[in-house]
Amino acid sequence: MRGALLPWLKAFHLIAMVAWLAGLFYLFRLFVNRVENRDDEAVSTVLQGMAERLYRIITTPAMWATLVFGFGMLALNPAYLQLPWLQLKLLLVAALVAYHFYVRSVLLRFAAGDLYLDSRQCRIRNEIPTPLLIGIILLAVLRPALA
Repeated sequence: MRGALLPWLKAFHLIAMVAWLAGLFYLFRLFVNRVENRDDEAVSTVLQGMAERLYRIITTPAMWATLVFGFGMLALNPAYLQLPWLQLKLLLVAALVAYHFYVRSVLLRFAAGDLYLDSRQCRIRNEIPTPLLIGIILLAVLRPALA
């Protein structure tokens, strides 16, 4: 049973991860547009609503699914927790989770009308998940022997 379950957990883990990252990347693009249209209340309202729904309906459930399926794989292979590459991967995942909740804090401030970031700052913050994603993928695929 364990051998048959692992590929399913891995597949759903990857599907959820793609949805999670897509949401994270798109949220700050919505914030860029929101800031650049701060004087157009109708556009601003639509963009805020889109961001709130994306975060609540897709991005957050995808994060939880990614974590559940990932920890499900670890439950089947707890010895992996001793491997340095996995420990580093989990550290990067923890940073990505922290970023996810940072995005929530920006979303809430923007919802309150506090557009404290400019479009350049939003664009820069939009790049934060990229090196995390690269590191996570490289560690998971290459599984380097770290000292």
